[in-house]
Amino acid sequence: MRLSDQEFNRLSLLKVLRKSEPVARIDLARLTGLTGGTITAITADLVNRGIVIEEKVASNAPGRPRINLRINPASKYVIGATAISDGQVMTELVNLRGDSLAVSTSSLRKVTKIKDLAHQFVHALKCALSEWSVNREDIFRIGVGIPGVVDNRTGWVEQIISFEPEPCDFGGIVSRGLEIPCLVDNNINLLARAEHWYGLGAQTADFTLINVDLGIGAAFYRSGQLVSGSHGIASEFGHAKVVPDVGRPCYCGALGCLQAYCSIHSILQQSCRVLGRDAPSYETMNATFDALMDEHARGVIDIWSVLQQASHYLGIAVANHINTHDPAEIIIVGPSVAQMDKLRSAFFKALEDNTFPALRRRTKLHFRLSDKGLYAKGAAAMVLERLYAA
Repeated sequence: MRLSDQEFNRLSLLKVLRKSEPVARIDLARLTGLTGGTITAITADLVNRGIVIEEKVASNAPGRPRINLRINPASKYVIGATAISDGQVMTELVNLRGDSLAVSTSSLRKVTKIKDLAHQFVHALKCALSEWSVNREDIFRIGVGIPGVVDNRTGWVEQIISFEPEPCDFGGIVSRGLEIPCLVDNNINLLARAEHWYGLGAQTADFTLINVDLGIGAAFYRSGQLVSGSHGIASEFGHAKVVPDVGRPCYCGALGCLQAYCSIHSILQQSCRVLGRDAPSYETMNATFDALMDEHARGVIDIWSVLQQASHYLGIAVANHINTHDPAEIIIVGPSVAQMDKLRSAFFKALEDNTFPALRRRTKLHFRLSDKGLYAKGAAAMVLERLYAA
């Protein structure tokens, strides 16, 4: 959803204020590039609403005292919640500055319907609220992250691969169950928001985050805004074709998707085929992958051909993205195996061979280890972005 100019100005001002506080209005004009009149109008409204507080600076100098602005951390609170891969819901309470105040986890029962998962989120959030000393009326919104196809405009979850194919009003179920408004988005978008608020993405307004997990996804920030499609659905980067027409079948029904070569799920499938082993169940994939990588590192098994192929095709996909989108920076998040120098060489060779020369050396690349705790932070950041722009 594209922000209006007014919403974008408010969001930009509050992000700068968060980074620079305490800060005077005249300094905000310099830091944001907004006019003095715009700064005055926005900050007056924010002060009236209690989102921003004014502080007089003691001084012996003649004239009016300097007044600094700060975000009021106790004005409202937001909650981020997401399902993490070990069968738990993680919830996090955050103040308006984005500071984490409390974290709670709750186990998930195995269910097959998305609506039943939504009701488990309601239960987990109620348990978390009972642990925290915060009133429900002081919570602005709840943000929820789901590893599936989500319409972030409506809160409907269209599909989760391991669940029955039945769209669900996920946000509505959570909102009604807790009597607190709820926003829902895809987990990859939330990772990008967490990077923008707390990580490397905080240093740039223009970056792409690529996440290598059981699936592969990507999210894009441009000019300080998360970019979603016109239907509110996150990019399906994992279904870009790297071996079209003749490649491996993907669960989406097409052939040659990036997902079918570079995801942890596909690496496990191909490795088990090479080793003559049974493929693991969905619930045990992460643990099996870690054990497989340990065996490979100790020389017990050799799955170098599978890993090299995955790195090669990921390099091609990133090259295609650079060629078509020209991002300022790319942050690749993945398991520790992605840090191996041998795999990086395969990745960078494919990247170098397939990137348009004029763009090849202009894009900065960063590698980050996966951190499941960032999902809940990203869910909270989604709500803060909505509050800041409102």
